[in-house]
Amino acid sequence: MTEHDPQAPTDWDGAQLPDEVSAHPLLDEAAWIALRDSGRSPLDESELVTSYQARAEFLVGAWVLDKLVPPRLGGSLLGNLQPQMLRTADVLAAERFVNAALEPRRSAKTTSVWCILIGRCYMRPVYMAGYTMLTTAKKANERFKLDVRDPIYRKWRDKPTRPVKVNESNGSMGLEFPNGSKLAILSPNGDDVRSGAYDVLVMDEGGEAEPDMWDDIVGAVVPSFDTRGAGAQLVYAGTGGHYRDGSHFWAALHDPAAGRLRYGVPDDFNDDALTSWDTVGPIIDAIHPGLDGLTTLEQIKRNYHLLGPARFGLEYCGHFGRAAGNDTAVSLTAWENTRLDSAIPTGVTPMSLAFAVHPGGAWASIALAWLLDAAPGDLVAAAMSLEGDDIPPRMAFKIVHHQQGNARLEYVLRDLARTHRLPVTYDNAPQERAIVERLGRIARPRVQSTPMSMADKSVATAALLNGIEHGTIDHWAQEPLDAAAALAVYRPGKMRLLGVPDDTDPAQEITPLEAAAAAIHALPTTAPAQHFGSIVVAD
Repeated sequence: MTEHDPQAPTDWDGAQLPDEVSAHPLLDEAAWIALRDSGRSPLDESELVTSYQARAEFLVGAWVLDKLVPPRLGGSLLGNLQPQMLRTADVLAAERFVNAALEPRRSAKTTSVWCILIGRCYMRPVYMAGYTMLTTAKKANERFKLDVRDPIYRKWRDKPTRPVKVNESNGSMGLEFPNGSKLAILSPNGDDVRSGAYDVLVMDEGGEAEPDMWDDIVGAVVPSFDTRGAGAQLVYAGTGGHYRDGSHFWAALHDPAAGRLRYGVPDDFNDDALTSWDTVGPIIDAIHPGLDGLTTLEQIKRNYHLLGPARFGLEYCGHFGRAAGNDTAVSLTAWENTRLDSAIPTGVTPMSLAFAVHPGGAWASIALAWLLDAAPGDLVAAAMSLEGDDIPPRMAFKIVHHQQGNARLEYVLRDLARTHRLPVTYDNAPQERAIVERLGRIARPRVQSTPMSMADKSVATAALLNGIEHGTIDHWAQEPLDAAAALAVYRPGKMRLLGVPDDTDPAQEITPLEAAAAAIHALPTTAPAQHFGSIVVAD
């Protein structure tokens, strides 16, 4: 360590810079600005502020995470910083209270945020930083392990040599610094956020949150800054979202008083431009900051064909849908993009069987679901692995029975359960329980059954809709299913449960979608996957 500049900020209280940082060329203001301004220009940005303190702290964070970059790509984050990373640092260096960073995939957005948080904690005593992802707590924890914990362990293999303490236990995951500062990894809910007081709180994947999550977490966030004084910051980060009205991320990106960095297409962007790479390619070439050193246009082109236009627009173009949040539960664009035009497959080995009944008994549906092999050369999966993201299994489902009323449904379930040798999964509600009781009286040998709680149904709904949104679930054109997807809305309340706009109208029914969600939920996560074209089994 070298002695810090005598004119260094009092925020540091005598903290010393690591040797690699004190000698780094980007500590010089002119060099920093030259690199920052060398990349692609964003669609919109607020005032950029660079200072010795902000530059040094960012470089310290990159020094801590230096081994995040694998050897084949240079082996050093500190030696491979990108222009848009410096822009992110300078937007936040302006110290506005609300901030929003919209950047496409493969642009080092989250890495930039980690550098800022860790550098501030390292240099400023008793500095409290929080990070969450507006998806799941598991996702935030895993991202922390891949992006922060693992590079620290690789750089300092022996625990006594590490300049920070890594906490990995659930409920206290994060970093602790010798100067009393902390970086906490939080669950995306108000209760978790409310329990702390923060100098800076980052909410990543801002395009993924629904209005009720925004209301819950933001209502808890604002009071958490009350005791931290001037300079406290709330930072939204992410890619595009499927709605605008009700999104705090969207609102911050359009707030003149907020710190803003936006790489993407304009608000009035024509969706038709997403339907062909011939029109999308030049747009990406003009706006994607990762093309200045992190990825190539050819790699992005391959991902375009794998993701489909709608998802690609969100992830790579920063394009927000025009619907309000919760207008419908299912993104109809994503639904259409994941619906296959081929014949409904009969050559499958189903791994789960589920049914759903209309609350008034007016309709009933049965679904089968199975796992698919990852496609050979799946570039999206490979890219997600490099980025530290989960690689979700590919799944498929189909409706094998749909009827008005529920008369003799138990006989259909019995035959399907025997044919496929599967237990029957169902919602533990009165209508479904009555069917299962009748099934128990007529089936010899007895058919196994698995009830789902309300919490299970919420998880099942999220799994289905996230799979559709992210393109990891395949389905086929089936009229009752398509109609249910177009109709379904979320029920009021904190749990994500499906409902209909008018529950007094028996013609409004979504049992195909509910059965599909239950079947997806019941899939075994460790079963061997296989393509549906390998064998033929009668349904």
